[in-house]
Amino acid sequence: MNIEKLARHLKEFTRDEIEMIAECDCKTELELLLNGNKIVFEQGRYKYVENIPTMQFNIFIENDCNKSDISIEKAVQYFINNYVSRFCSKKTNRIYKAAFKLDILPIIKKYEITKFEREDIITIYNAFYKRDFKPLRLKNTMALLKQFLKYCKTEGLIKNYTNFYVKRLTKRNEYSLDRIIFEV
Repeated sequence: MNIEKLARHLKEFTRDEIEMIAECDCKTELELLLNGNKIVFEQGRYKYVENIPTMQFNIFIENDCNKSDISIEKAVQYFINNYVSRFCSKKTNRIYKAAFKLDILPIIKKYEITKFEREDIITIYNAFYKRDFKPLRLKNTMALLKQFLKYCKTEGLIKNYTNFYVKRLTKRNEYSLDRIIFEV
C-alpha cells in the first residue's frame, strides 16, 4: 500500500492508526516520509505537510520607447531587443534580423505601426509573392511578420490588428493568397 497517499488522505494520524489501516509495519516508510519532509511528527501525531506549489513572477519594466509615434524601424528594433534576444537562440536571432532587414522592412516601412488592416496583410503577401520567394521562405516570412505584429499588439503599439494564419491549403509546397486565413 502507498503510505504517502494514505498519509495525504488522513492528514493527521498516529503510527498505530496507519498500521491498522495499511495492515503492515509502516515504520521504515514513515521514516522516509519524515526525512523527505512530507510529514512531521508533533505531539505524538504524524501530520502530512501540503507542498503548495510556489508561483514565480518576473518583473517586466516598460521600455522608454514612446509608443504613440514610433516608426516601423523602431518597432522592429524594439521587438528584436525585447523579445527575440531574450527568448530565442543566437542562430534564430541572426535569422530574424536578416529576415527583417532583407525581406520585411523594405516592404512594411511605408505602413503606419498603429494599425494593420486586412488589406495591408494581403498587400504585403502579394509583395513577397512578386519578389519570387520560394514557398518555404514565403511561409516563414509571413509567420515572422505575424509574430512581430502579435508582439506589437501585446505591447500596445498596434490598435487595429488582423490576426492571420499561414498554412497549407493547396498542394504541398504551393502557397497562394487563399492560403492565408484572416480573422475579423
